[in-house]
Amino acid sequence: MRSCVPIERFSILGWWPVFLLLYILAPSPTLALTHELESFALPNGLKVILKRDTSSPLVALQLWVEAGAADEAPDEVGLAHLLEHILFRGSSEEGKGKLAGEVEKLGGRINGFTSHDRTVYHLVVPASQVQSGLGILARLMHLPSLGEQELRNEIQVVLEEWRQAQDNPRTRVGRELFKMAYRNHPYGRPIIGTPDTLGGMTWERVSRFHARWYSAANMTLVVVGNVESEQTKKNLAQLFADLPERSPPTRNRALEPPQAEPRIAVVRAPVRQSHLVIGFPMPRAANPETPAVDFLAFILGRGESSRLAQKVKIAEGYVNSISASTFTPKDPGLFLIEAQLETVKSLGALKATLKEVFRLREEPVSPSELSRAHVNFERTFVETKETVQGEADRLGRFQALYGNPNYEKSYLETIRKLDARKLQEVTQTFFRADRLSVSLLVPEETAELPDPQEIASLIRSLQGSSGTPQATRENGVLRATLGNGLRILIQEDHRLPLFAVHAGVIGGLLLEHDANNGIHNFIAAMLTQGSPRLTSSQLVHEVEHLGGSLNGSAGNSTLSLAGIFPSENAEKGLEIFLDTLLHPAFPEAELEKKRQETLLRIKNRDERSRAQVFRLFYQTLFRSHPYRLPPAGEREQVLRFHREDLVSHYYRLISPDRVVLTLVGDIDGEEILRHLHHKLSELPQSASSFTPPPAEVEISETRVGKKSTKLKQAHLVLGYPAPAQGHADYFTLKVLEVILSRIGGRLFVDLRDRQGLAYSVGAFSLEDPFQGAFGFYAAGDPANVEGLKEGILREVQRLQEEKVTDPELIRAKNYLLGNYLIARQTNAARAADLTFNELFGFGSDFAQRYREGIEKVSAEDILRAVRQYLSPDRYVLAIVGP
Repeated sequence: MRSCVPIERFSILGWWPVFLLLYILAPSPTLALTHELESFALPNGLKVILKRDTSSPLVALQLWVEAGAADEAPDEVGLAHLLEHILFRGSSEEGKGKLAGEVEKLGGRINGFTSHDRTVYHLVVPASQVQSGLGILARLMHLPSLGEQELRNEIQVVLEEWRQAQDNPRTRVGRELFKMAYRNHPYGRPIIGTPDTLGGMTWERVSRFHARWYSAANMTLVVVGNVESEQTKKNLAQLFADLPERSPPTRNRALEPPQAEPRIAVVRAPVRQSHLVIGFPMPRAANPETPAVDFLAFILGRGESSRLAQKVKIAEGYVNSISASTFTPKDPGLFLIEAQLETVKSLGALKATLKEVFRLREEPVSPSELSRAHVNFERTFVETKETVQGEADRLGRFQALYGNPNYEKSYLETIRKLDARKLQEVTQTFFRADRLSVSLLVPEETAELPDPQEIASLIRSLQGSSGTPQATRENGVLRATLGNGLRILIQEDHRLPLFAVHAGVIGGLLLEHDANNGIHNFIAAMLTQGSPRLTSSQLVHEVEHLGGSLNGSAGNSTLSLAGIFPSENAEKGLEIFLDTLLHPAFPEAELEKKRQETLLRIKNRDERSRAQVFRLFYQTLFRSHPYRLPPAGEREQVLRFHREDLVSHYYRLISPDRVVLTLVGDIDGEEILRHLHHKLSELPQSASSFTPPPAEVEISETRVGKKSTKLKQAHLVLGYPAPAQGHADYFTLKVLEVILSRIGGRLFVDLRDRQGLAYSVGAFSLEDPFQGAFGFYAAGDPANVEGLKEGILREVQRLQEEKVTDPELIRAKNYLLGNYLIARQTNAARAADLTFNELFGFGSDFAQRYREGIEKVSAEDILRAVRQYLSPDRYVLAIVGP
């Protein structure tokens, strides 16, 4: 449910939009099993934040450099982000991608991002590897030695990243808004730069920028996890001692003069739906009014119970999605509202949205709305503490924005003191029609653009209008099967006052065919639209009032309902969850709304170029298997579905003998099991059977699928059918996937770093218990498509002739085993994992068997598997691009 304006933040491993939900959220008052936080400085001025958490087997390391895009000179636009790339790249002597490869060998993850105010380098490693991780981070801060051609190659990689960003409509519309809102201040510049500014970069400028900002006094190191404090301090003093001690220069950023009238931009782009962003100037993070602004974003646009969602999306149907967020950096920021909509509804959507915003100026927030917002605001921040990297990110942000990693207590006290009168005062101060900016991106075929003057007039006119079954305990999991066949798994984890609940059945695309394609996606969307006891809006209200979340989902082989609730509300939360699972109402009015939303997603799905090429690949790979079908279905099928179709299909699926119900978190397992036995043991079974479709395991010829688009990048997938997840060679191909992928992988080093043919490149596998696939993905300049294909096929040929090396095996295995742990830190992730493994017979001990399977893979296994499954002469190729 997090959806807001994508302000640019760029990562060395690829670009993604930053979802600016709330730059700082109100925290929970406790975090179980953690020690006191320590803050200190090394002799050279490097600030250190150290938090020991003995409950985790991992450590997060983050180095925050207080230098971002807003610190660039006019001839340096894009340099902060380019420097991030260069530092990750390393010198010629070290070898391209060597640092990242070392982290993966340790079983960790490494990445970085550049924002307006800072650049952050972050990694997660197993606790046993913390000293090595710190050493890698320390080496990363030193400027490598690159030749002119190597610099040009890295600039070319960033240009590919720029092209990728141009194909993202949310980035485009957000960029237009920032350009209007910040005409003088450097926040108005693109973080990634432009082709012109990047083309003019020189090594002298890079060196000068690095020398100016990359000093110990301008950095903060955050360490969170299972570390020995005193030994870590000694390691830090040694590893970071050679960082320069100089102080950073004084910042002289241009000030943004007060805005006097609305600013409007309407832009055509190759999109299917329109994208709208509204921005109001807001104070900087350190301003005492900022917490109230953050809280107002929550009330207006966070979740389906928010004012904008209830009124503009659900009641009036003007938008397909809508959300609010705050951009609260060092300097004055923005209050942002983002929506996706049909172009013909643009003015209506803008009018309805601003009426809700300005209504806050005239009408105070109700006590119940205020209470619900407080509960959910705090819950959101509790969730960030489930992972060591989330906790490190939170501490780093508090330090960067407020100069105090412990500022959360003051921030939370401010939030708790907010009342309706204070919120109304803040709204009247900052939500002013003469100061807002509007950016609207419309499809390029739009015949008549909305008139900016008409929009400005509309804006001005709006302001001022307004009993326990038999159970066993294995691998820390309490397991019981009720008399009707329903399986229950419970894993207690009392570190945080939360629990996750996940119910799953075999379903999804696996059980679909041409006539009912999309039915599971439709059912998943309808699951949370009410029950005989609660309407759709009442259900949303009840869940969020508890501080919980509830979502249905359909995948390749499963249909699921998942929830998260505070443990203090376990009984009520579980009651709502079971009511939703067992008695969904599928109301006609909500069904038609979801049908329209699904049709819009189908219409607009080609906006996501990566998803588009994978869809084409699976359509070309599979001749009869249902995984050739699109998950949402096609327009014709969706239009034909009736309520009776959904109800009948759903109740056949959820016969108790097909359901697995899993709970993970701060709960009493025995007590919950008794409660579930009482609630569920009398459920009757329904007549249902399941036979998986036959797997497609061979291809006898090369198959090619091509689709022409107006994108600036070309996207390529080349692949093969492969063994399913239960097969012995599943582990072999997983190891091969990592050897080929990531920064230290063969494809990345060859096709991206050495040849500069692609920005994104790597291997992938379809992880499914019935049908597997293995392949390669790349995105780059359309002129490089043939070179990418040939490069991939050369690597396949090489793999058939030569064994992989021992260092490659070690790196891949450590990466897989470390990331298996990283991906399963949260209660929700573990609940979903346990449910999946139980449904498909992998068992609660699959984690141990996964480790053993990965560790046993040899170079000979990979050579045999490549010869058996991957051919340079017979493959499936999908290409999407200009």
